[in-house]
Amino acid sequence: MTRGTLDQSRQIEILLPTALRGDEETSRTWSLERPVDGVVVGLRTDYSWRSYFAVVEVWEALLRADGADVRVLWTGDRAGPQGEQTSADVEEWARLVECGVVGLGN
Repeated sequence: MTRGTLDQSRQIEILLPTALRGDEETSRTWSLERPVDGVVVGLRTDYSWRSYFAVVEVWEALLRADGADVRVLWTGDRAGPQGEQTSADVEEWARLVECGVVGLGN
């Protein structure tokens, strides 16, 4: 290899863990546009993501401290007989809450 030339077998690509720029597409966020005092707030997660046990516990405590009526739904399997029960539980939970946080491990 001579000076100034690159040996392709010795090159590496460095990936930077940087956030998306503001003009790139992101997920929508929503605002309740009012305090949560008196609002029925749902938190939905499942047992597969053990790390979220603590997250749900903290969020529930914070929401209750602000006056929210919190309804936590721990979902089960998504297929088979348990999947049918999970689907029914989610439908019922959705009828009971005014707003919900979903995707905590789902």
